[in-house]
Amino acid sequence: MRLTVVALILFVAACATASPRAKIADRFVEFGVSQERADCLASELDERLERDDLNDVADYIGGLNEAASAGEALDALLRIGNPRAAAAIARASLACALGHQN
Repeated sequence: MRLTVVALILFVAACATASPRAKIADRFVEFGVSQERADCLASELDERLERDDLNDVADYIGGLNEAASAGEALDALLRIGNPRAAAAIARASLACALGHQN
């Protein structure tokens, strides 16, 4: 019985924790990006980055909602503090804009 309860708790906890890829797609949608484009960006980033980098990207995108202009969003990208993540965001944005998903 106790093992069943522990297994159930672990299952619920695993389901409640979104993957970085899903979190990134959700945050892009919250920012106003279409679901299709958000899925493309999240997929591109997931292929290019490690989990820690993906978490940095998710945090960055969450902060985009506070940017009042495109210039502020670009400034935020330059301050992301993770060059791999910044470069991957730029490459993924270009790939998805051109319709060339890996």
